Amino acid sequence: MVKATIHKEHYACSVTNGSHEVMVDEPLELGGTHKGFAPKGLLMASLASCVAITLRMYADRKQWPVEKIDVTVTAEIENGENVFVEEIVCIGGLTEDQKQRLEDIAAKCPVSKILSFGSLIKSKVL
Repeated sequence: MVKATIHKEHYACSVTNGSHEVMVDEPLELGGTHKGFAPKGLLMASLASCVAITLRMYADRKQWPVEKIDVTVTAEIENGENVFVEEIVCIGGLTEDQKQRLEDIAAKCPVSKILSFGSLIKSKVL
């Protein structure tokens, strides 16, 4: 469960899962107060962090020499569709085969699966 709360301040929104809180907002040029990630940026942050965590788990389980993983996500529109582009940099002595395997594993993180296959969203105003 995640709950977002917004008051009259444009467009600062508090988001909580009951244990942690983050601020989500729009940038100044869109009328926001720039107090946190924009919603689309937060979505990209979810993808980037999920990929990084998934790759860290896999590399640790395989005992591969990965010191650091950086995942950069950008969003583009190609042929009318959203495309998330991941640039993954692994610091450590990996072979080309290991890098290819990590590329395959990146697509298996839970957020990647949700974004790839889509989801049904149901809204109900109370």
